[in-house]
Amino acid sequence: MEAVVDSKGRIVLPKNVRKKLGLREGDKVIIILEKDGIFIKKPEDPEKVLEELLGDLTFSRKLRRIAERQALKEVSV
Repeated sequence: MEAVVDSKGRIVLPKNVRKKLGLREGDKVIIILEKDGIFIKKPEDPEKVLEELLGDLTFSRKLRRIAERQALKEVSV
């Protein structure tokens, strides 16, 4: 697939790519610079990451906030 870079450095992701990734107007993406190009991906849902990390554990609100902050850090990387 090809896309054109406009004068402001923007590109438009083809419709089939947006659809496959579930991207909608206003969604954020993560751009990873690699040696010979870029990699664009949809950020993971922090709640899903938290669920995977913690499983079915139940704990206090304070501990949940700490876990949520940690999950957000991992998703942002």
